[in-house]
Amino acid sequence: MLSDDEGTRACHLHDPGRLRHLLRPGAEVFYRWAWRPGRRTGCDVVAVRSPGGVLVLEDTRLGNKLFPRVASLIVPGLTGDLAAEKWINGTRVDFVSVDEEGRPVLIEVKSTNLVENGVALFPDAPSTRARRQVEALVAATRSGARAAIVFTVLRGDAHTLRPNRAIDPGLAKLLKSHQRSLELYAYKVDPVLVGDEIRVGYAGAITVNLD
Repeated sequence: MLSDDEGTRACHLHDPGRLRHLLRPGAEVFYRWAWRPGRRTGCDVVAVRSPGGVLVLEDTRLGNKLFPRVASLIVPGLTGDLAAEKWINGTRVDFVSVDEEGRPVLIEVKSTNLVENGVALFPDAPSTRARRQVEALVAATRSGARAAIVFTVLRGDAHTLRPNRAIDPGLAKLLKSHQRSLELYAYKVDPVLVGDEIRVGYAGAITVNLD
């Protein structure tokens, strides 16, 4: 429930995580109207102002929408078009492309809005699905494909990304053990409030640290 000068309203949260780092009493929340017949809520949460004053995008689905625009900046060697949501060996992969050597490139996109002291952390809740996807990507590399995981940080104050061992130690261990098979990339975006709009700009690649 959100409160403003017009009262209290129910808004939908797209992020399935815990969001304890953002949704605190008195937090500044940005939303858009999204009412339609049959909806239980009349608006969607778009962003939250962090305790440190940083504008943070809430919808973790944005990573899949933003990645095609920056794919060539993040994953080296891509020459083919990006095909979205392809099934490989029974597992859905976010994107599939081809590199300059003709090899298929399987790409899984993950998003996070959790940052602590400049370090982006993924995930903010245990993710068995992410572990299954990592195992499927590793299996694909045994057939000669490239496999990449791209992390989108939905705020501009991170300088590196690490697996969130405190939340999902299994995923952190899996990424570490398969670091020679997987390509891991991360980049951040910088949301800016312009009038009553939030504009999202590419803010550059950041390092992925598995140590």
